[in-house]
Amino acid sequence: MATAWDRYVKKELRKPAVRRAYQEETRVLKIGLELADQRKRKGLAQAEVAKRIGTSAPQLSRTEHRPESANMRTLMRYAAAVGMDLDVRLVTRT
Repeated sequence: MATAWDRYVKKELRKPAVRRAYQEETRVLKIGLELADQRKRKGLAQAEVAKRIGTSAPQLSRTEHRPESANMRTLMRYAAAVGMDLDVRLVTRT
């Protein structure tokens, strides 16, 4: 059963500008979720990853929750700290 909020969101997402902003924010949030997911899969605490990349646990938390505020070097160091590489690609829109 759809709530009033669900109906409101569905209505707003019909607007092209709102839909584009929503999709962009979703892509950004997925980066942070993937960072945290990989950290957890490796059994690492935020404090441990923070130490590995030379930052604080609160800053690492901010990187996971708002990755758009992090610079590329931070994201690359984060990936390396969890045994991964950061791969940024430009792809043709379909």
